[in-house]
Amino acid sequence: MKTYAKLFSAGIVLCLCIIYLVTLPSSESPLILRPTTELKTDFIIPDHHRVRHDAQNRGGTDGVVDRLSDKLSNQVKKDSNNNSGRKIIRDENIINNNNKDNNKNSDNNGGVASLFADPYRDVAYHLIEGAVPGPFNEASFIEGAARSEDPMKLNSFDQEKSDSIGSHREVIDSRHYSCNVHEPWTDLPTTSVIMTYHNEARSALLRSITSVLERTPENLLADIVLVDDCSEDEETGRLLRALNPKIKLLRNVERQGLVRSRVYGALNAEGSVLTFLDSHIECNKEWLQPLLYQLTLKPRGIVSPIIDPIKAESLAYKSASANIKGGFTWALHFTWVPLTESEALARTKESDPISTPMIAGGLFSIEKKWFFESGAYDMNMDIWGGENFEISFKNWMCGGYLYIIPCSRVGHIFRKKHPYTFPDGNGRTYSRNTKLVADVWMDDYKELFYQNRVSARYPDIGDISERVNLRKRLKCESFQWYLDNVYPELEIPIITTVTVSHLGYCLDSFDGPGENDDVVGIYKCHGRGGNQSWNVDGGKKQIRQHDLCLTLNSSDMTLYLAACSEHNSLQEFIDDTKLKTLKNKDRCLTISNFKARAVAMTDCGDGTDTLEWTILDMKKQ
Repeated sequence: MKTYAKLFSAGIVLCLCIIYLVTLPSSESPLILRPTTELKTDFIIPDHHRVRHDAQNRGGTDGVVDRLSDKLSNQVKKDSNNNSGRKIIRDENIINNNNKDNNKNSDNNGGVASLFADPYRDVAYHLIEGAVPGPFNEASFIEGAARSEDPMKLNSFDQEKSDSIGSHREVIDSRHYSCNVHEPWTDLPTTSVIMTYHNEARSALLRSITSVLERTPENLLADIVLVDDCSEDEETGRLLRALNPKIKLLRNVERQGLVRSRVYGALNAEGSVLTFLDSHIECNKEWLQPLLYQLTLKPRGIVSPIIDPIKAESLAYKSASANIKGGFTWALHFTWVPLTESEALARTKESDPISTPMIAGGLFSIEKKWFFESGAYDMNMDIWGGENFEISFKNWMCGGYLYIIPCSRVGHIFRKKHPYTFPDGNGRTYSRNTKLVADVWMDDYKELFYQNRVSARYPDIGDISERVNLRKRLKCESFQWYLDNVYPELEIPIITTVTVSHLGYCLDSFDGPGENDDVVGIYKCHGRGGNQSWNVDGGKKQIRQHDLCLTLNSSDMTLYLAACSEHNSLQEFIDDTKLKTLKNKDRCLTISNFKARAVAMTDCGDGTDTLEWTILDMKKQ
């Protein structure tokens, strides 16, 4: 009997040991940080919000969606039971409580979002902890990077040149000399630098981080949060953790894109200011202090440095003009524009902040409290593109501001193309993202956007009620207010959408595959718009489709679509009502080869050889 009792006791001990060993994290798995202290906060991130996944485009994401949905449902129930003092707002990224002053000048998580309320952790990303590999060895780190025979192929900049520069180099101090005289930079808040990357060149990423560490006062830098957006090389981020104890690493379970990755980073940031930087930059001398100082003067805003260009081919660092601001076209393409005469005259010195209608979006600082209070980013946006429009419109229209700070300079490698892929295609992704912006923020002016980017009418953007309600709750101004008060010089075109036809055949862009997909010809009229829909801008005499303009090929007089440009005589056409034709100077539109569906511009002469065309407003058809 005693023997059985001993065996029974031993069995229980063995079982407990096994259970203990099973529950330990494996050496292959990341250790996940759990909050151990109560965080004082004005609001937290809600638990109901879903990361948007498109299983058709990304493949294999249903499990992630289900796990996220289950986690959010459980967390909402938990909050309902345990946090009766909180008002849970179901359609926004904020939950308010009655503690109104905890965020003021607080570095205790910036007065924002406790980590336990983060619905994405362990579902969309992991916070990588555990033992830090080290010490850091720069030579072996750069040597271990992926490479191609063409040094431009993987990153769209010269990787060999980048590798040869290494982690540090001196760059020109591109600031105006007046920046040396400034108010005392005292009592500045701390910042978290958030840097997302996907398959970035190791040397460029290392140099970006090193420039932050070397050119940022240590007392102002709370942490650097690296967000690896599911890069092919997992080791890059893990090795960089050994560079400095202030570096945190998040790794997405699957590709999420810039917007969602930045929000994940913000949720794990310790500073009261968030500073978002791209992963191929170089901070210049005293780059951070002017940004933080401006936010102490006017908290509810976004401040951006002057972005100095770094050449993709040579990696040469150049100085950018400090007399420009961010603007955009009605197709929602970002563009740099000169200051108006009145704006230039109003500046008393070169170091004065520049009010800008739009930021480029890659590099800026914002108070963490205001970032989340104003709705952070639209988490429905995919990969890259359009997020700078939303955050710019939102800040101006909802009580904030956007300034470029000339005394802050950060270099950025400007690439001619994206080195990474878009799961749903670059054009379709950008059209969908900008459609989200237009439908929420541009009111009736969204029609100008659709006329200039016809492809954006069609993507399914799902339910936008959350962002619409956010706009109402923040009591935001109208887009007309934005145009009148922020960007009054933006030209508002008078555009008519027309068809151009001759005896049942319409001018058509075809939009087909192949080398000649930009050629314009004729096709039987179908009345459904699309490739036969043309936007006529009477003021500029341009005939547009999507973001392109009808253009005359001066060598053979055929027509094709090309990027629109100002004062280009080859893109100027008028509707000659007397001859009933489309004219470019003294040339008239004709069908040059009916069988080949080809058109051309020929001398009008006396009109006897000119075909008659009907140019009809589609609204009247």
